[in-house]
This record gives sequence, structure tokens and C-alpha cells, in this order.
Amino acid sequence: MLSLGLPVFSIVDGRKIGQVKDLVINPEEGKLDFILVSNGSWYVGARVLPYKAVMGIGEHAVTTESEHLLSNINDTSSANTLLQRNIELKGNRVLTNRGNLIGVISEYEVDEASGKITRLEYKTAQDESKIDIISAGDVLTYGTDVIFVREREDSPDPTSAEQPEDSAAKASGGETDGAAFFKQRQRQFLLGKKLVQDIKDGAGNILIAEGTVVTEDIINLAEQHNRFVELSQCAK
Repeated sequence: MLSLGLPVFSIVDGRKIGQVKDLVINPEEGKLDFILVSNGSWYVGARVLPYKAVMGIGEHAVTTESEHLLSNINDTSSANTLLQRNIELKGNRVLTNRGNLIGVISEYEVDEASGKITRLEYKTAQDESKIDIISAGDVLTYGTDVIFVREREDSPDPTSAEQPEDSAAKASGGETDGAAFFKQRQRQFLLGKKLVQDIKDGAGNILIAEGTVVTEDIINLAEQHNRFVELSQCAK
């Protein structure tokens, strides 16, 4: 597993040339393009190593042939562009294409040979102590604010045994299918969180101001104006 903080060694020189400070993701191709390597403060003197120049990823270190394969961020336009897009996986929320929040990314795996992201692990919105897995093939978008995935056909359906969530779902519209279950879980997940930016209505007016704490009334207001997905993205 390629982890932040791993030392990076040059095989030719037999010495440490820095440590992994960040992983630079290409969201369109779903893979790592560069490793950000630094031997000082965050982004001070940091350089990038093309992933194709990585010779090995071990438990204790990353190896590359030579320090000469590192280049300054500003001299590598593609790396600079990707860094400015600020695509992060860990801690990012996962939404389905139907707008259902299913959890938050806790870890991900990369194919060592190609740098391709193979799967994502996430803490479920229903129970943050539970970990579930998404295949990279089900990812639709690696975004700055959210990761979109295909909604699975085997989404939990609580209709077999009535739970408190079932009653809430029925009260909100008589739905008892998996979609209604996830929608109710989304609402529970958002309650108490705070907006990090304004949400505007269709006319461009501020509907819900930055800093607002999410309550049931705020969720209902967002739904009335078709801003529920945006609310999910802006609540931290």
C-alpha cells in the first residue's frame, strides 16, 4: 500500500531523497500520475516523481532509479495542473448517481504496476464503524467535492423487518424501497453538519447561507428548491 510519509530512496545513489507527501491523481483516468516528494515543510521544496518512474513500493519505502527523475512542480505543467484541481480521495464523500449519500472514503488500493485505482473502501453512512467496498469500475466521477458511483441494485431494503427508519420513510412519502432507505440515512448523516459555502436558488439568490447548521427544516428547504445534492456536497 502506497502511504503518505513513506521514505523515497534512489537506488543509484543508495540514499533517501525525500518522503511521500501527497499522491497526485488523474481523475479522468482514475490513476496516480505523480508522487509528490518533499524533504522539508509542506510544499516547500517539493518535487514530483512520475508514477511510471517508481521502481517499487514496499512496506518500508518507495524506490526509484535516480534522484534525477524528480522534477520541480513548476517545471511539470501536467503535475501542477492536477495539484491545482485538488482531487483527494480519503475523506471525500461518496454519492450515487441517484443522489444517495452512501459514505466517506477511508482508504483505497492502487495497482502497483500501472498506478490505476482498483478499489475504494468507505465508512458507510448507515454505520460509520462499518466498512464497505466500491470497485473502481463503478466510479463515475472523481471530483473535488464528491465521488460519484453507480447505485448498486443490491442496495439494502429494510422492508423485510420494520425499523424506525422505515416509519420515517413511510411518513415522508410512503416509500419503503432501498432508495427511500438511503435517502433517510442521508438526512440523518447531514443533521448537525455546517455549510462551508452558500447555496443559491435558481435565480442566484442565497437560499442557505454559509455557516448554517443543517436541521430538518434546512433539508426540507433544500429539497423544495432541488438543492439536496448541493446541500450534501457543501455540508462538512
